[in-house]
Amino acid sequence: MTRAQFALVTIAVAGFVWWLGLVGVFPLSEIAMTQVWPTLPLLAIVSLGAYAFINIGYNLLVFRECPEAYHELMQEIQEAKDDLRAKNVDIA
Repeated sequence: MTRAQFALVTIAVAGFVWWLGLVGVFPLSEIAMTQVWPTLPLLAIVSLGAYAFINIGYNLLVFRECPEAYHELMQEIQEAKDDLRAKNVDIA
């Protein structure tokens, strides 16, 4: 099973369980049934967004510097500028 299939199955099962709770299969209190249970999908989306934001921020903090890649990129930029100048293209 691929990751995409696993994710889709997990989302489908969670959605089905949520729907079962929404239609009253699970014994929930009136407050939980009317105020908490309907907002669970929104809570899941917000939690996923927070996880993604924290994960991206952490990976940016621990990102290694690559000086050789920087120098290679600068060389390619200079070659592109020289090529454009040879073709009489005005670059700023």
